[in-house]
Amino acid sequence: MSRRGAEPRKRSRNPAPVDRPSPFRRQAILDFARGRTAGLALAAYGVLLACFSMAWLRSSLARSWFFSSDEYVFAAEVIRFLRLNFHQSFFDMPGTPYMMLTALLWGGFSKIAGWLVPGEPTGMIVFTFRHIDWLFFLLRAETLVFYALSLVLVVLLARKVLNPAGACIAGLVLAMSPIYAKYSSFSRVESLAICLMLAALLMVYRGLETAPERLGEPPSWCDRMIAAGLLCGIAAGARLHSIAASGAVLFFLLLLDTRLQRRDLYPAWILRASWVVLPLASAAGVFSFWMVRRQVLPEYPYAASLLFKASGALTVAPAAMYVLYRISGTRRLLVRAVSPEAIKLLMGGIVGFLISTPTIIPQFDNFLRSMNFYSGSYIDMARTTWALWKNIRWYVSFYGNVFAPDKILLLLAVAGASWIAISRHRRLAPYLITVLTFFVSKPINLTAAPHHTLLWLPFFAILCAYPVARLYEMARGGDAADTKRVRLAAAAATAGYVVVALLLTNGPSKAAFDVRLAQARLDNVGKATGWLHDRTPLNSTLAFGYFCFNSDTFYEYLQAMGVSTEGAQMDPRHHLIWWGRRGPLTGLAGYLCTTAGIGTEQQHDNLDHQDPNHIVDPYKERDFERVASFGNDFDEVDVFRFDFRNAGSGPK
Repeated sequence: MSRRGAEPRKRSRNPAPVDRPSPFRRQAILDFARGRTAGLALAAYGVLLACFSMAWLRSSLARSWFFSSDEYVFAAEVIRFLRLNFHQSFFDMPGTPYMMLTALLWGGFSKIAGWLVPGEPTGMIVFTFRHIDWLFFLLRAETLVFYALSLVLVVLLARKVLNPAGACIAGLVLAMSPIYAKYSSFSRVESLAICLMLAALLMVYRGLETAPERLGEPPSWCDRMIAAGLLCGIAAGARLHSIAASGAVLFFLLLLDTRLQRRDLYPAWILRASWVVLPLASAAGVFSFWMVRRQVLPEYPYAASLLFKASGALTVAPAAMYVLYRISGTRRLLVRAVSPEAIKLLMGGIVGFLISTPTIIPQFDNFLRSMNFYSGSYIDMARTTWALWKNIRWYVSFYGNVFAPDKILLLLAVAGASWIAISRHRRLAPYLITVLTFFVSKPINLTAAPHHTLLWLPFFAILCAYPVARLYEMARGGDAADTKRVRLAAAAATAGYVVVALLLTNGPSKAAFDVRLAQARLDNVGKATGWLHDRTPLNSTLAFGYFCFNSDTFYEYLQAMGVSTEGAQMDPRHHLIWWGRRGPLTGLAGYLCTTAGIGTEQQHDNLDHQDPNHIVDPYKERDFERVASFGNDFDEVDVFRFDFRNAGSGPK
């Protein structure tokens, strides 16, 4: 019977209970909220560090645009790319992603400026040469932005492997690094490469934390290991040596992390692919060996030596992997060392390098030329005669002082390394090993330079932060500590932070001081250039030493690199870039602009200073006549007149 028209059923006064989160669920929500809050707080701390550092380093943006030839090559390639000419000639970094990014940003900016500003030329190249100082401003601004971003990323990475106290110290150590601040005050690619490496590490940790059981699955577009490999490949395109740093830390991270599933066999997708990839890799190695011997060796002997080793490794490695996998006793070791995750990283790295450096294949000769130059010319000939132990002690001492310019850093680094080694801390061991691999990452007789350490500095900062992080954990007493103990630990960590901060050299402040010193010299270079343009005939020869480079030498660089200067307003005189050699001045007459206070030996381009047939010092040679001087002491810039046109004449 229908109940239509019947009285409505009365509702119960005791409604059904609403599901409430279980204590476990409530705790999970609280932990998530606390973790998110801590992450945001540390990100904000990283931003504050970046703002503090940028407040000092922003003065470098206004430095005279012709500051250093290190910047000329980047600007030259950007101008080449703006002309849609992708025949890149400078591959020393190789730096292609940095140049491509600048070309894209500058191209968009020049178009917008041409539309919005009345009287601005609409042609991109004409606009570029009219505002060449703006282009250098953009190059330096990019370096500074990546420098600031790296400080935030290292704090977030240190939080993953340490704790909030350790993350704060790691960010502080990297921010205060004098060498990192100095090489971020002008156009460089290291800060870009460091950002990409740190982002790749964060991507790997994210993959290990969220779904470690899926890491061995076939590659996909959303695979975090592939994405991390892509970032490392692009970092290598920015700075090739980053492979040594990122490769070491990622390899040992995957090898030692206990969250990874240990396998006895490779997944089916790797076994299927190996039947194609391994034979092709061996064939490519044999072909490369033959090509190097036939075409590279005669013209680039030093580069050929490196390529012979790489070709041999590519030929032998696939066969060695096949044999090791077939032997039951070594199979598990191989699968653990060359894990599916490591294979994905390698795949992503190769793709990332190729897509970020597309010019390297058609311009491979230029890459070989760069490789040959640095392999043969950057050897410290004085140290080749030293005993091995003396060489090792000097090498370790030199770079140790660069890593740890302050005693507090040396103390933290030694304590951190010892603590990690003694406690066998698997999560921090990759960072310790990576820092140690720096000392074997390059030939011991290579000319030592402080900037070689840049790519390893974030890992060194984490190593220094480890003792503080462990002491904070011990004082706090673990996750179940009472509120009073947590507050005492936080107060002690804050006090320790202040002590470390006071004992560290302020790297950004020091870099800003160097900027002011350099600008004083550059102002005098500008005065000397104006004097030469006003006082010398239009057919004169003007030579410029390294620390007197100006706008004229920049255009000489462009022409030497094969970049068209059409559209530029150039001085009609003949300009010569002078490296301290005697030969280029023979047979010429003109004017030489050089410096005394900085030290003329630095501009002699690694010549043998004991050979009078190559070196010339205008301050001591009577055939040079000083005709003008600007500034004094270390800022002094001098102009000399010389005449060596007569046969057999020359500086004496």
